[in-house]
Amino acid sequence: MSPVNSDLQLAALRLLTNLTVTDNHQHLMKNSITLLLSLLVVSSEIQVLKVLVNLSSNPDIMDDIVQAQVKSSLVLLFDGCTSTDVLLRLLFFVGNLRAWRPSAQVAEALRRQQDSLYCVLLDSSSQFHSRLPLLLSHPDEEIKAQVARLLT
Repeated sequence: MSPVNSDLQLAALRLLTNLTVTDNHQHLMKNSITLLLSLLVVSSEIQVLKVLVNLSSNPDIMDDIVQAQVKSSLVLLFDGCTSTDVLLRLLFFVGNLRAWRPSAQVAEALRRQQDSLYCVLLDSSSQFHSRLPLLLSHPDEEIKAQVARLLT
């Protein structure tokens, strides 16, 4: 296995980014979403986010994305100290996630999965909701615009 942030890992992520630009191959990534989310927390943030943003634009695999396991520390990336490029892609990713509307039954089932992406970023009790307004004071105008869009 290659070390985190190795040239091989980055090359593979670039390939996945290109493969996920269209819906043609996105279904092949369903089983890798949890792995991508774990990489997001520890490394290769930009490349992983490019793949995740591409995948999250496909409503057909949104159920798989929101059910994926993720560390709750993911919300710590929503911080003014996070690089602008990473933060902007994170906000686009969350925007895509919020466009998804679960049925009441699915939402309730997801709430029981405390380590799901749904609970960490979308559930009303998520820490994410208290961190988001703090980003309105970010110096980058595009970040502020995306945060404002998510808050409305």
